[in-house]
Amino acid sequence: MLIVEGVVVSPLLGVLEEIEISKIRPSSQPVREDLGSLQELATSIKEKGLLHPIVVRHVRDGFEVVAGNRRLEACKMLGIKQIPCHIVELDDKEAYEASLIENIQRKTLDPIEEAKAFKKYVDEYGYGSLSELARKIGKSHSYVSRRIALLTLPKNVQDALVRHRTSPSVAQELLSLDEGLREQIGEFVIKERATVEKVRRVIKRLKEEKNVYELWLQPRLVKDENLRKIERAIDKCLSSLKLCLMRIDDVLNSFEEDWMLRETLMRHRVGIHEMIDNLIKLKKKQHLINIPTLTTT
Repeated sequence: MLIVEGVVVSPLLGVLEEIEISKIRPSSQPVREDLGSLQELATSIKEKGLLHPIVVRHVRDGFEVVAGNRRLEACKMLGIKQIPCHIVELDDKEAYEASLIENIQRKTLDPIEEAKAFKKYVDEYGYGSLSELARKIGKSHSYVSRRIALLTLPKNVQDALVRHRTSPSVAQELLSLDEGLREQIGEFVIKERATVEKVRRVIKRLKEEKNVYELWLQPRLVKDENLRKIERAIDKCLSSLKLCLMRIDDVLNSFEEDWMLRETLMRHRVGIHEMIDNLIKLKKKQHLINIPTLTTT
């Protein structure tokens, strides 16, 4: 059994050798999509040497990295010609498992990178079930399934997880919401740096008050220019109709004895009131009037 930096990488004993860096290629199934900045690592290797040999396996045209893609690239930056490597015999599945375990133990993956790596193992590569993956990496089945579920969250929430602007435990609370609400509540969560308890209070209120979405959330986040044009048009119509009412009232006060004129004007007055009422109802229907503020207390 070979253990490199605490990671069991193969049931076979690996061989430690110096290998020309030109013969080593990066992993064909990398766990990390972005290697991040290598400057600090390169500086450390330059000053102290490569303290932890990378793990490689034999491939047809040389060697392929199993664990240590970042170290390999940092050594290339420094122009190093040969590096110490543990050579192991692993198939694709074993190599991916070894790389995944190393990254988890080193805590180099953000929650979304981890979720994508888990999903690749189960779905893209078809290496095994969630339970098998959980057993391989020493995590619970629920941990793995919850991580993968993060990939169903909207992009703004996933980006916040990558940038560490929210935590997986907070983001997971959003999974209980309909997809249409996740992005909008996610914006609130990110902006407020909300805790799990605060998010739960908001979600509880959303579920208890069915009209919260209609009264607060949707209008607050409306960005459609057409709706704003409708609002402005309705406001102009309301102003014009109210002005008409004022002028009719002035005429009524001036011709109190002309009952025929007064009756005609009163009919018009009632009709204008009905139009005003209908416009106000339309404005309410568009969620553009008297928007209350959502509280979390």
